[in-house]
Amino acid sequence: MAQQTTLHMLIWQLESWFQELVRTLSEISEEEAKWKPTTHSKTVDVLNQWYGKRKDWISEHLLDPISTIEYKVVHLAQWKQKFYEYAFREGSRKWIDLECPEWPRCIDYLRKTQKNVVEVLQNLTDEQLDDRVPTRWEEDWSMKKLISTLIYHDAYHLGQINTIRNLYNIANKRKAG
Repeated sequence: MAQQTTLHMLIWQLESWFQELVRTLSEISEEEAKWKPTTHSKTVDVLNQWYGKRKDWISEHLLDPISTIEYKVVHLAQWKQKFYEYAFREGSRKWIDLECPEWPRCIDYLRKTQKNVVEVLQNLTDEQLDDRVPTRWEEDWSMKKLISTLIYHDAYHLGQINTIRNLYNIANKRKAG
């Protein structure tokens, strides 16, 4: 049996959480994905409006921290894209330059960004895990910290997606009852 390197284990964890996320998303209907838990929930429509207007537009609108599931998926995909851009490219693309597809195309976008990240990580070695790389936060982080953050980020938002689904189910049971 081949010896598992730290990098292989990190990629395995990243892929494991991602597969759980995709499995969960495959069970979600468009109605669930676009359901707004509150009147001022963050949505992909709000994001597209923001991208079409001046930078401070979104700060002028009252938005609840809880979003639609669709928004979470776009956020995850864009976040992975930004990681990829900064750690392995020039990092010049702005948020406004990133894709912002609606449900269910946003799942394909998420798959594409995951694939890009995993492909580039597979070409690294354990020795490169301590290399410092630029981030969108204008700090240099170790590659190991960035990969770990990607893993936790997927897990964190998977928990939020499941919570939003539960809220959707509770709200719809009340309507039906």
